[in-house]
Amino acid sequence: MEILYNIVSKEEFFFYYEHYLYKEVDNLLKRALSILIFVILLSGCHSQPTVGSKQKEPNRKIHQTKQADKKALEQEENSVKSHFEGMIEAAEENNKTKFLSFQNETNQLFYKEQKVWLEDFNQKKKEGWKVSVVINDITLDSLDKGKLELQINMQLKNQDITNHITYPINKINGTWKMNDLPFKKKTEGPLNLYYLPSLESDADIAFTDVEDLVELYSKTFRWKPTEVNVKLYDSLEEISASVAWPTLFGVTSPFTSLKFLVDGSYSEVTYSLMTHEVVHTMLADLSNDNAPTFMQEGLAVFVSSAVTKDDSGKPQLDFNNKVAEREKIILKKTKNIKPISDLKNVNYTDNSIDIYNVGFLITDYLIQTYGLEKYLDMVEVLKKNDIVEDDNPQKEQIVFNRAFKALEQTYGPLDNLSKGYIDYFNKKK
Repeated sequence: MEILYNIVSKEEFFFYYEHYLYKEVDNLLKRALSILIFVILLSGCHSQPTVGSKQKEPNRKIHQTKQADKKALEQEENSVKSHFEGMIEAAEENNKTKFLSFQNETNQLFYKEQKVWLEDFNQKKKEGWKVSVVINDITLDSLDKGKLELQINMQLKNQDITNHITYPINKINGTWKMNDLPFKKKTEGPLNLYYLPSLESDADIAFTDVEDLVELYSKTFRWKPTEVNVKLYDSLEEISASVAWPTLFGVTSPFTSLKFLVDGSYSEVTYSLMTHEVVHTMLADLSNDNAPTFMQEGLAVFVSSAVTKDDSGKPQLDFNNKVAEREKIILKKTKNIKPISDLKNVNYTDNSIDIYNVGFLITDYLIQTYGLEKYLDMVEVLKKNDIVEDDNPQKEQIVFNRAFKALEQTYGPLDNLSKGYIDYFNKKK
């Protein structure tokens, strides 16, 4: 049209243009009419299907494919159940190598936690618990992805506790593996916070609180953490099942992770647990995990009792007034103040109160009488020893003996030390 415009006048152009439009419209109408007739004829050819026609064949094929997929999933589910029954057998037999072969080793933290789980599972048996694990349900989303629900049963005397946890499972290189819960992650420096999606709104404040505690403890106790892994759970059953424990709200696995329950929403309850459990992680680092239970719980109760927050919300330590308040409460609950050497024979399950209370009194006496720096010198003596593996049946006795030697090397004869702390608190009763 540009060429036409260049060789004719405006009047001629509009005449030809108008004529052109009419012609084009006429042609378009004719084409439209032809297409319409063709469509009508085409639809008419199919409006009356012949007898025995397979008009719905595509839908039938889709249905058959779905049935085939469903059957394949059902068959795979049976195969997966049989596969993971081997993991249950390995747990019952305390076969660590076999048990870990079912875990996703590419998730290094989870893999380490599952090793700890097996150790705790069998430790509970040694403490007299009747413990068992069963596969409660398996659901596959596809032929290489699904969910495995485990049920952990624990019985002792009048306690009968059942916990459930559902793990993702994936087929990796042709073998089904169990993986961790779908945690999200925040990281800053040595601190890694893992939290479930339902706890998204609580993650920032929880991260800040743990970070502040790690910073405070580092400055106060000569601690130089390289990695602190914290996990937040939203289910009491799942956090308990994840460490083979009847019921718990917070727990520490040395050199592995700390786990906390956030019940509904993050609160001072969870924070108070953090003030205690982070001490366990710290003391394990400082002593090369050579601090016995009474020393672990004693320092954790002592330090967590001292934690307060200033006006800005930052934590600080009050080793005078706050500790004195806890001291009074514990002295009222403690009938007999045991000699330090007697703590070798205290059972954690049957006498946990003694371990916490007497452990606190010993720690309180050592720090208040001889000072924090001397206490940390004693811990450094412990660190000179190698780590005792958790699956060593003699670990508890080994670390007790090491602790007694470290106490004597730092404070003098153990009998004199025991007499000194017993007399100190008997006068306060």
